[in-house]
Amino acid sequence: MKLSLLPFLTCFFILTISSFAQPGCPDPQASNFNAAATSNDGSCQYPLTGFTPVIKATLPAELKEVSGHVKVGNLWYAHNDGGDDSRFYRFDPETGSISQEVKLKDASNKDWEDITASSTDVYLGDFGNNNNDREDLGVYKVPVSEIGNSGSESINNDEWTFIPFHYADQTDFSTLPDDSTVFDCEAMIFFNGKLHLFSKNRRDNITSHYVINQATGVAEKIETFDTNGQISGADISPDGKVVALLGYNLEGLPTVFMWLLWDWQAGSDLVFSGNKRRIELGSAFLTGQAEGIGFADNRTGYLTNERTIANNITFVAESVRYFDIGEWVPESVATDDPQQAELFRVFPNPVSQEVHFQFFENKKPDQMRVVNLVGQVVLEENEAPETLNMGNIPPGIYTVEIISGTRMQAIKIIRQ
Repeated sequence: MKLSLLPFLTCFFILTISSFAQPGCPDPQASNFNAAATSNDGSCQYPLTGFTPVIKATLPAELKEVSGHVKVGNLWYAHNDGGDDSRFYRFDPETGSISQEVKLKDASNKDWEDITASSTDVYLGDFGNNNNDREDLGVYKVPVSEIGNSGSESINNDEWTFIPFHYADQTDFSTLPDDSTVFDCEAMIFFNGKLHLFSKNRRDNITSHYVINQATGVAEKIETFDTNGQISGADISPDGKVVALLGYNLEGLPTVFMWLLWDWQAGSDLVFSGNKRRIELGSAFLTGQAEGIGFADNRTGYLTNERTIANNITFVAESVRYFDIGEWVPESVATDDPQQAELFRVFPNPVSQEVHFQFFENKKPDQMRVVNLVGQVVLEENEAPETLNMGNIPPGIYTVEIISGTRMQAIKIIRQ
């Protein structure tokens, strides 16, 4: 009797593929954490999380309509929206004091809404579009080397560049009520060598993520996400692993929030494909109209809000507030490089005593570390063992990091 190998080969390949990548929620802090998940499918759900930013300083009146700020090297820059001239300011987020004014000659601040930076350039987004009818959207590109150090600097029009763009999916430029606008934007980051925009959708609070093609001037939509509010600012952490979106919800009593995005598809621009955790920042009557967010280091940074006035009464002064997201996104976890995938696996998970490692390279990795939620190394081995006793480590959530040459992979593990 002749047996066909096809059913056995099919079964073998199915088992192989299943063991290689099991999609799910790999974050132990999520309510639907799946310890068996080896790839993040973006399904993580989180409990209601609140945080009160710590007020640091009141800003001077020159920044009463502050709309964005960013750290460039060791310096901070901020700008106002269309209520100011075509200038931005160097300031100290700890004291609020301004030490420099930088003016772009022959430029226009029709509605500057956010600022971001690369290692060489500062970008100012003139893309506020409250009524849907603007056809002159663009981003000013200012070389950092041209800014200078005096208290008052002017950048000539042959030193800055204007990058015009239009949204690929906008065909109607008729004037709309400001509560119906879809093509407004107040949030921008520089990531993977590209300018990324996050729309302020006033109609249904679904934010669109665009990437500007500087060669064609087209902003292409690559993904969307229901942010349940209007996005007013964005920044990316210095390590490139966390995107923070700032916004507010005007339904009922106005509130301010922050979305944290991390562990998205490795090697891609799809920041909504990974973990998405919303942090409630409290009432807008206390934090004001928060418009600016900027990372100071990988997990801390500052928020800025413009002056909030009603009936000629100032409810919230223009201010700077401090935040720390390390509790929710430790530095040891985030998007991995594609080449770092599947260096190893761990089992069992959760673990009570011994944890075992399965390595996928011909040689053992160079180093192994176990890191707690606040980034402290609690165990370290110069050569990764095949079995590790975790009985002396207190129960909790940890990250096991395996380092092999220039590659590193991290896996979250629960110690019961």
